[in-house]
Amino acid sequence: MKESSRTAPFVCFSCRKQFERNWDFKTNFKECPECGETTIRYDHKFRIPKRTDDTQWRKIEFLRDNGFYFQRVYDHIEDGAYQNANYPRDLNEAKEFVVKYSDFAINLE
Repeated sequence: MKESSRTAPFVCFSCRKQFERNWDFKTNFKECPECGETTIRYDHKFRIPKRTDDTQWRKIEFLRDNGFYFQRVYDHIEDGAYQNANYPRDLNEAKEFVVKYSDFAINLE
């Protein structure tokens, strides 16, 4: 029986492109098929900005450098109740975000 494959978006910061690649829950880095640099796995809900949007790319790089790959992050709203937190819209919000949600940061290494 053929094993089903799962895919995830891998982002190349050199090319500023996203590639849908097979993913085995262990591999968080793959070689970029275009430039050969390392790509990083992001959450399946991640949507890449335009290649020319330097402001958004700086925000994404800042979040990446602080352990945020658009994985789910939660706000505690009351005892036992949580809701998804929204990712920041700009770099200033991102700076506050990484402090507030530091417990959700992950290390993909």
